[in-house]
Amino acid sequence: MRKLLLATTATAAVCAFAAQAQAQVTVTLGGYTEFFAATYDDDTGSDRTSREFQLETEIVIRADGKADNGLLYGTKVELQNGTTNSVGTDEASVYLGGTWGRLELGDFDGASDTLKIYAPVVGVEQIDGDYSDFAGGQPNFGMHIPNSGDSTKIMYLTPRIAGFQAGASYTPEADNQAQSVVALKTTSTYKDVGEFGINYTGEFSGLGVALGATLTTASSGTNSGVEDFTAWNLGAQFTFGGFAFGGGYVDAGDFLLPTTGAIDDDQTAWHVGGSYTAGPVAVAASYLNAQGYTAAYGGSTDYSDDYQAFSVGATYALAPGMILETEVTFFEDDVLTGTRGATVKGNNDGYVFVVGTRLDF
Repeated sequence: MRKLLLATTATAAVCAFAAQAQAQVTVTLGGYTEFFAATYDDDTGSDRTSREFQLETEIVIRADGKADNGLLYGTKVELQNGTTNSVGTDEASVYLGGTWGRLELGDFDGASDTLKIYAPVVGVEQIDGDYSDFAGGQPNFGMHIPNSGDSTKIMYLTPRIAGFQAGASYTPEADNQAQSVVALKTTSTYKDVGEFGINYTGEFSGLGVALGATLTTASSGTNSGVEDFTAWNLGAQFTFGGFAFGGGYVDAGDFLLPTTGAIDDDQTAWHVGGSYTAGPVAVAASYLNAQGYTAAYGGSTDYSDDYQAFSVGATYALAPGMILETEVTFFEDDVLTGTRGATVKGNNDGYVFVVGTRLDF
């Protein structure tokens, strides 16, 4: 009887503790749904379509808590539709935080992507947006520093002190996430991906200033056919009233540089852009100039010798959480195929015009 009483008391205590712990966690549900209608044209062949719809939706589930000792903890799960009739996990992570900073573990963007600063965008996001889903694929690293994407990793971010915040992340195997475990050295393109960054945000007499510097380094996997790489990025953005202006520079190093058959070693990009917001209306324009290896045309050694894109976009807030959006992007891509010293030059010019709507909830 005494054992039963003790067991009952212990069970009650555990249940009470669990109920108390659960009560300290706040669960929130959010997300967005975005619809695009696009017309486009390029020089990749007569079989290309010239109009299409696209739908992107994401559900974000958060659970955030704070312990009596001040420890912050929680999790975030992002569910997103893909290119088929399926929904999968986009990002998922658990975190601990406090006055000492933040430790995050799981599938999410690393330090170089988290801490980068770049030009302002609105709506469909101009040169950083979805136009390349329809036409005009950018070099492999796009306008941003190469990084580990949502591969499974750990990351530490310092608290922001006097406007400065720094961070570092480590990814054992790139392009691998969730419950997948890489068993063979010959599987991953890149391994041991280290990402580092620091940025500064501040305001001086109404002028907002954001500056950032990031770095990514990685070793190539066995039989991956590409070189190890170290890449770096610098970016800045300034705001005043409804105006914003910024840009950035990326040196992608040997990212996805073929070990054999390389046409060129230069992989860089720079971009500038500005935006203006007045009430429910926002407009933005941005320009990208880049060179580097590209997978847009199906080859692993195709080299964009001169890629340029210019985009103008606008949004209108129709209702709380609901916007109408549009943009037009023009691009030019001078592509080299073959091998160093024996290349054939091709050209792909075109445009993408998009109208759409987005609901955030």
